[in-house]
This record gives sequence, C-alpha cells and structure tokens, in this order.
Amino acid sequence: MKRLTRDEYFLSISNIVAARATCDRAWVGCTLVLDGEIIATGYNGAPSGLPECDAVGHLMVLGEDGRDHCKRTVHAELNALFQAKKRHRNLKGATAYINTTPCEICLTELLKCGVARVVCGSVYRNVEAKEMTARLAVAFGAIGDYSPVPDIELTFGTEVTDVKRIKINRISNR
Repeated sequence: MKRLTRDEYFLSISNIVAARATCDRAWVGCTLVLDGEIIATGYNGAPSGLPECDAVGHLMVLGEDGRDHCKRTVHAELNALFQAKKRHRNLKGATAYINTTPCEICLTELLKCGVARVVCGSVYRNVEAKEMTARLAVAFGAIGDYSPVPDIELTFGTEVTDVKRIKINRISNR
C-alpha cells in the first residue's frame, strides 16, 4: 500500500464530505486546510432549517450561462467558508480541496478570503471551468491545481480491536 500524498488525503476527505450533499445535481465537498490542519468542511445543501432538494425538489433558475441552476442549495465551498469564519478571522495562506471545479462565484469568495491554493479533484462540466479557475487564481496571486481524486477502497475492521486493520486499496494506479 502506497501512502496517500497530502493532496490525495485531503481530496479523499472532500469526497467523503460530498456524500453528505443534499442536492443530487452535484455531490460536492470542500475541505479547507490551514497550516496542515483541517479548519472546516462543507457540502452542497440547503441552509439550516430550510427544506433540502432531496426532500422537496430543486429550485431551478436559468442562469446567465443559459443553464439551469439549483438555487435551493448553498455550494460546498461557501458552506466551508461559513464554518471556517466562525473560528478563523483570517484564511490567508489556506488551501481549499474541492472534489470538482468550483463555480466562479465560489472560487472568487475563496480567493477573497485569502485562500492561496485551490486543489480540484476533477473538472466539472467542461474545460472552460478549468481555464476560469486558472485565470482567477492567477488574478488573486493564488495557485490553482488539479490532482485526480484517488480511486481507493477503504476496508475497516468490524471490531474495536480491528481498528489497525484499515486498508487502502488503490483501484487504479496513478
């Protein structure tokens, strides 16, 4: 078993966070890391106390890009920022690990808050999104990276004594 790199580790956590998403149009997870420590995570879902897409359906609005967008949900990146801001006034130098390309609004908010590096695990929809991420990151003096989320399978023991038997099986070599 090869040890996960830091990028693979935090992107894998973002994938697990995405499993909490409540808008089935896209399962997105974001992990904010500052000085090597996770300071917040976020997934896409309705604001606290409001009905979720999975329960009542999507609230679709036609965007400027000509595509329908669900407006019932708050994006993962913004949810992570809201959580981080509860305890951290300054996110200068933080890294955002997102399992897919962020939208322009979320990326701009991350960068305005001081995030210095954005690592995406995949490209959402098209190459234009990847190009937008690179342009915005450069404009803010940040770094935009793509690091494929590793295809891994975790096997956990069933007993408390089995906790040391966690196995990471890479499904494909990267």
